[in-house]
Amino acid sequence: MNCNRCKLLLLFTGFRGFFRLLFQLLLPLLLLVRSVVGVQADDSFPQQTPANPLQTASADEVTAQWAEQYLQRTQSILLDGSDSDHVMSLYYFGKASGQAAERYTLIGLERVRGAEYHQFFTLLVFRDQTLLGYYRNVPSFPSAVNEDGRVRFPRGVNAVLQATLNAWNITQIHIGQEALCQTVGQASDGAEPQRTCVSWTPASS
Repeated sequence: MNCNRCKLLLLFTGFRGFFRLLFQLLLPLLLLVRSVVGVQADDSFPQQTPANPLQTASADEVTAQWAEQYLQRTQSILLDGSDSDHVMSLYYFGKASGQAAERYTLIGLERVRGAEYHQFFTLLVFRDQTLLGYYRNVPSFPSAVNEDGRVRFPRGVNAVLQATLNAWNITQIHIGQEALCQTVGQASDGAEPQRTCVSWTPASS
């Protein structure tokens, strides 16, 4: 009787070892099958495709990143010599809608150049995703764009259009765009601060 128990115990122990070994051998195969099934199940859902860097959520949306890629793709003269810049950055200042539902966007391009690390500011106007033109090397960047398109500048910066002395409005772009004049700082020792006027450059020129 005791010998029969011993045989049964040995037999049970042998089966347990065999099944343990079998489980260890089959486990990787089971995990592989599970992963394949999971992938096939995921394929039934729409997959997100990589975004085109020049595509935006809206057909006429322009961001600083998009504008940088636009200038590089079109090999704009505004980037000439940028390989030697200390800093080159683009800034989004705002957007406004025109009378025909066009979307106008104001982008700023900053370049820091030379041994003295001089800053150079350029203001670019896009209509939808087309560059209309720019004011190159203005004294100061703006602070924001109102909903109606008027450009606001920081305190201490007086900015007007040269001929009309009106505030600059990015939705009122035409072939004969006026020069943009800026007076930066306060008068000192009875002398008026220097006024700088920058001509409008159409993108087609």
